[in-house]
Parts: sequence; structure tokens; C-alpha cells
Amino acid sequence: MIRPAELGDLEALVAGNRAMALETEQLELDVTTLREGVKSILEGHAAGRYFVVEEHGQILAQLMITYEWSDWRNRQIWWIQSVYVTPEARGSGRYRALYQHVREEAERCGAAGLRLYVDTRNTSAQAVYTSLGMDGGHYRVFERMFGPSDEGV
Repeated sequence: MIRPAELGDLEALVAGNRAMALETEQLELDVTTLREGVKSILEGHAAGRYFVVEEHGQILAQLMITYEWSDWRNRQIWWIQSVYVTPEARGSGRYRALYQHVREEAERCGAAGLRLYVDTRNTSAQAVYTSLGMDGGHYRVFERMFGPSDEGV
């Protein structure tokens, strides 16, 4: 079952984010900072949402989006910020179903589209998104984050 995440999902989402960062970027995220960040989204204090795939009371996949306003389109663009599927649930189509659900929800809400960024070195992730029909097109994200999280990741 795919559904919006709730506050009761907090610890599962934190665990999924920690596992994803460690697996994909070899980053050990600060649990306190991460927990507060996820909680801010779940409580509606930040412009984002989590969606989960839940089966038999266990969260098997999660996807977090944030919103950005596009003045060119006079509509929101939804950014996929993080995706995690537990190792035992991979290869079963759960991510594809979750992505399709979020895409349909974005269209229903009048969003101009979905975006995400993938590290150019992460060729396996790029192959997954390409297979879903997404493409990099002309868009490439460059970023620089500020603050103490640079050292305390």
C-alpha cells in the first residue's frame, strides 16, 4: 500500500535515510539533525512530503519530495529529494509503483513536473531514472551547502 507518511513513521524514515546516505554516498548522518528534519516535514513545518510503501506494517520504501515555485511556469515543481527501498524489497517494482504514485499526485495537484538530481558518478541510479522516462535534458544542478553540517555529516 502506498500512502503519505505520518508522524508515527518517523523512526522508520530516519533509519531509511541513514541507510540510503551510507549506501549511496558513504555518509554517516547525524541522527538528531536528521530526526528533527524529518519531523519538520511530517509536522508540516517544511515544504515537503514523504510517501511510503507499507506492507504488513513494515515500511519497505520511502520517497521525499520538496516544492519549488517556477515563475516561468507559474506552478510548483516537485523535487524528489530522497528515495530508499529496503534491500529485501528491491527488484520487486515497489519503487516504480511509488514513483508512479507520486507522479500522478503531482499532476493531480497541478505541478509543472518532477525533478531530481543524481550525482554524475552514480550511474546505477541514473539508469533507474532513465528507465522511468526521466531525462537530464538541459538541466544540471550545482550546489554549495553552508553551515556546520559540512563538517558534522
